[in-house]
Amino acid sequence: MDELCSVLKELTPMKDATISTHKGSDAAVRRHLSTLKSCAAEVRTAALRAPKELLEGLDPAVHSISYLFVLDVLVEYVVCGLPVDREWVLDRVMHFMIRFDRDQSQYAGPAMLTLLERIGGGQLFPPLVAVELLSTAILRMDPSASCFTSTHLLLAKLAYSSNAIEPALPVLNTDILFYPSLPNPRDPIPRDHSLPSSSSSSPHTGLTDAVKAFTILEYNYVRGLIYISRRDWRRAQGAFEQVIAHPMKDRNVSRVMVEAYKRYVLVGLLNQGEAPRIPSYMSQHALATYSAAAKLYAGVADIFSSFEPDKLRSHIENHMQVWEGDGTLSLLAEIKSSYQKRQIMGLRKVYQTISVAQIHSTTVNAETGRTLDTVAEVLALIRHMIQTGDLDGTLEQDSSGTYLSFRRDCDALSESEFADRIAQSHKAVAALGSAYRQMNDSLSSSQEYVKHVVREQQNLLKEPLDAGIGFSSSIGDDDEDLMDDVFTHH
Repeated sequence: MDELCSVLKELTPMKDATISTHKGSDAAVRRHLSTLKSCAAEVRTAALRAPKELLEGLDPAVHSISYLFVLDVLVEYVVCGLPVDREWVLDRVMHFMIRFDRDQSQYAGPAMLTLLERIGGGQLFPPLVAVELLSTAILRMDPSASCFTSTHLLLAKLAYSSNAIEPALPVLNTDILFYPSLPNPRDPIPRDHSLPSSSSSSPHTGLTDAVKAFTILEYNYVRGLIYISRRDWRRAQGAFEQVIAHPMKDRNVSRVMVEAYKRYVLVGLLNQGEAPRIPSYMSQHALATYSAAAKLYAGVADIFSSFEPDKLRSHIENHMQVWEGDGTLSLLAEIKSSYQKRQIMGLRKVYQTISVAQIHSTTVNAETGRTLDTVAEVLALIRHMIQTGDLDGTLEQDSSGTYLSFRRDCDALSESEFADRIAQSHKAVAALGSAYRQMNDSLSSSQEYVKHVVREQQNLLKEPLDAGIGFSSSIGDDDEDLMDDVFTHH
């Protein structure tokens, strides 16, 4: 046992150094992995007989590979129901997940991914704990969370199905800029932090499964559903937009893309008060497909923008079977309830100050098709809108009644707040520039992207209005029907 413990602690910490030192550390890590594999049988035996003795001398921040090697065995024993202390093992898993070393984890990708999948599959922890651990692991492996992995989808599905959303938001709210790269015979040393995270997050390292277009569509669709559950219409619109504008292969518009489009229209109304503008880069073929499949939703958008509450109510009520079948009934209810709110918000285009009594007489509730019964009800509605941030204004009162004063954009910020916003914008632009350069370098060296550009140019000559057709994603085929293969959400 002493000799085995000595082997587990053999690898020294990997500290930042020169490129030559990195290469030396890389060789040392690979030798250590080979040694661990050669004594795998001894580890399995010792893990069942004296697991605490194996792990107590290891620090997951220093001996991440060895710690994970032992954990992999212990967790397998827990899953199989062998006589090990389950609570102690799970405590060690949590200890590892919040402390493991990012560099070493890249060398133990398959074991790391297996552990993440077991956590995400509900075999070990309650959903809230599992979501917290998955989110923590993603951010430890990639602090920017900007490179997509198969664990992202695992996290999103578990967070949504269990309603344990809050711990997942640091990952879900982050824009994806990179996708796992394909294996490269000249793969860099995993711990080279100067390269984008996509260089280490690839199926070649084992830290992620192969990512297909299927995976990305499902991830963004589930993100959209998550944001709907939080009534975060802006982010929901952005997530569904990524689904509907996803590059297609052979003109294939999948069912999930159509379902996302229906929700995109509705959350766009809730976010902007009008039908969202279709991205200019979307193919005409996709747009034609969406328009044909979602005519009733376009009808909702058209009526919502007009002052016809009775027509809106009857349109919704006359097609209840469609909304129920599509799982969008709750969104339609939100749209009806937001109709009068949008009318009130729209008054700022005409008035700087308006009496609550006038708002009462000029705005209509879509639920009833009439004005609210009393001025007091309108006043309560306005107060609620101000409290929730839906309305940027203040209520003032004088001898003639209560008035709503809209805040002008120029009045909304103080000088210091304006300076802070400029600084934040400058920082965001700088970060975007860095990300753009990384993506440009990555695409410039991709043969698949060069082929895509050639096809795009050929398609432009054939069909100038349909530049999106003909893209063959390097991520994978996207011909699966997501709504049938995964699950339908309502």
